[in-house]
Amino acid sequence: MLVIHHVVLPPMKEQRILQAALSRPRWATYKRLADRHSLDAALLYVWNMQMCGALLAPLHVCEIVTRNAVAAALAHAFGPRWPWHPALLQRMPADGALSALQDLHRRADRRMDTPEIIASLRFAFWQQLFTRRFEGAIWARGLKIALPNAPQCALSVVRTNIHADLDRIRHLRNRIAHHEPVLERDIGADLAAIGRLIHARCPHTLGWLQRHERATTVLAASPLTSRP
Repeated sequence: MLVIHHVVLPPMKEQRILQAALSRPRWATYKRLADRHSLDAALLYVWNMQMCGALLAPLHVCEIVTRNAVAAALAHAFGPRWPWHPALLQRMPADGALSALQDLHRRADRRMDTPEIIASLRFAFWQQLFTRRFEGAIWARGLKIALPNAPQCALSVVRTNIHADLDRIRHLRNRIAHHEPVLERDIGADLAAIGRLIHARCPHTLGWLQRHERATTVLAASPLTSRP
């Protein structure tokens, strides 16, 4: 294992080195916020890394729970082999996130079973199944099966709100995956959206996640919390 002997550098010299290694445009985002709040840019960068890492657990559970919930609704509507059901495939557009199912079927290497397809489909695919085109085919009878603890209000309202929560979570997920800053996001609202989705499927699972996740603690320690 490579061992690096740490040398403590003066703050300004360290920031110049970090800026060169991480790129001037990337560092400028943190420097702008640091100057606005009289903070150290390196401190903000470290907290952003910690926050992104802590958010992975809630995102992980939310994505797995969501895709399994939607798969249950699809199986109820189209049977256990729903990925091959003609009525479902006919509803899928030829491009965009929903084309992913047909793309998997076109793979020439091997035939996939339903669990493999569920694991292979991207987050955007599951989100787009909450658009209006699927309200009658999937959610009119499948919502209570997939999300038994969803709010008791009009189906169109519930579906629209779930789509919005998934969109919020997808954007957060993408920012973290591309190593973009989350400093200016309302992470409390992100965690609330994650909590609503998991609770709609299984309150016990949400409670279990809340006992083990670190995102709430890291968020509470944000250097920007008490700043104007």
